[in-house]
Formats: sequence, C-alpha cells, structure tokens
Amino acid sequence: MYDAFPELPAIYDSVPIYANRRDVQFYVDEARSAGASVLEVGCGTGRILLPIARSGKKIDGLDASPQMLERCRTKLETEDEAVRARVSVHQADARAFDLGRQFNLVIAPFRVVQHLTTIDDQLGFLDSVARHLAPGGRLVFDVFNPHFAKLAAADGTEREDTPDTPLPDGRSFRRTARVSRVRWVDQVSEIELVYYITTEPGGKTERRVQSFDMRWFLRAELFNLLAREGFNVRTIYGDFDRSPLTDSSPEQIVCAERVTMRAP
Repeated sequence: MYDAFPELPAIYDSVPIYANRRDVQFYVDEARSAGASVLEVGCGTGRILLPIARSGKKIDGLDASPQMLERCRTKLETEDEAVRARVSVHQADARAFDLGRQFNLVIAPFRVVQHLTTIDDQLGFLDSVARHLAPGGRLVFDVFNPHFAKLAAADGTEREDTPDTPLPDGRSFRRTARVSRVRWVDQVSEIELVYYITTEPGGKTERRVQSFDMRWFLRAELFNLLAREGFNVRTIYGDFDRSPLTDSSPEQIVCAERVTMRAP
C-alpha cells in the first residue's frame, strides 16, 4: 500500500501527525534495554529505525515496500559513518521472512500488525518473529485501542487531517481521511487517505488515494493470538508514556516474550 503512488514516501516524512507521533522515544528506550541486536518489521522510511541507530544500537529493518526502503537508504546516506554501520535493511514480507539470524528484540511500530487482516497473516507474522527471536527475546508492537462509538459513526465522509503542508521540493499537499466501510464480522475498517498535491502556489492539484484495510483487536484476543505462537504477554500499555491500559486509552502497546515455539 505504500507504493500507491511514487511521491508517497517523501510525503510520508512530511505528514505532521507522523512526524509528531510520540512513539519514537518509547521504541528507542525499548531498544536500549534489549541485548545487542534489534529487528524492526515495517521500518518504512526509517522514522524509528534511524533514531535507534543514532542511539548506538545495531538494528536491521525490514519492509515490503521498495519505495519506502529506497527513501530509507537515501536518508541513511546522510548519516554519520558510525550510524550507517549499525543499519541493515531488507525487502521482505512481514508474514513470511527469513533473515537467517536471531535478535534480542523485534519491534513492529505504528500499526504494522493491524495491516495483517487475517488470522493466517497474523500467525505467519508471529511464526516468523518467533524464529528470529533469541531465547527469552521480546516482541513489542502497537495497535490502536478500538472505540466502538467512533467505529459506528464512520460514514464515508472525507475529513481533513493535514492542512496545506509544504514539501522539500517546493510542492505542497493536504490530506483527508475517510473510513469507507466497517466490516464488523472481520473486525476490519476500510480506510482511504486522500492526498491533494499541488505543484506550486496556484498551480495544478492532483488527487492521489492510498487505500488499505486495517484490522482492530481487543485485549483478550491479543493474549490468545500470541499464546498460540508461544509468546507470553508481559504487559500491555495504554500509551507511550507506559500508562496502564484502560477503556479510554488510545493505544494497546504489547510487550511479549518468546517462551516456546509453536507445536507443529
């Protein structure tokens, strides 16, 4: 979905709600408390991967999008040699990957798991993670805490979430978002992010659409899903300040430990 149109990776780095998201320091702290090696699944353009590398940790990044990885590599070239030496990136599918080594920590930030819309997708991801975790290694990821009143209120209307914002190349964009449909049985919201890209002030505006399905999870479901793949959930935070999960929490931040491999 991040290859929806060529400009998307560069625009992604300019979306204010992404740039201001409060998850970066949380994941940097998780990496610092881990052992020698970290893997980020869904590393994208390096929004979290690069700060972890700057903190002194060695990290591998994995993503399915060649466009996002190209942007990540371009940004990496501007870093100090010491930072570049700590980073390796790989193009692979989160549902089935094999890097041939194990890590002390695997992270999947910013809703990566919510793009795994079927149980087979989710189990494939967890099985791949389990095979890449050293004994006692940890998996940390975040999903949003579903608020059913908001889900039920989805009416397909485009609502602006990013006002007109300049891009480094002189263009600008604004963005709207809409939930076109909620599939209650599947626990999936069908999302459209609509980008209006303007070439120059007063110039032509082009409309680009990024469409994707987003799976939402309940707390008990996360415990059961992880247990099927031999993980023990140590805690689920409700926000990136490590506050407890409550009904009104915006996030479900899962910290799990690999205990056993799934039985064949």
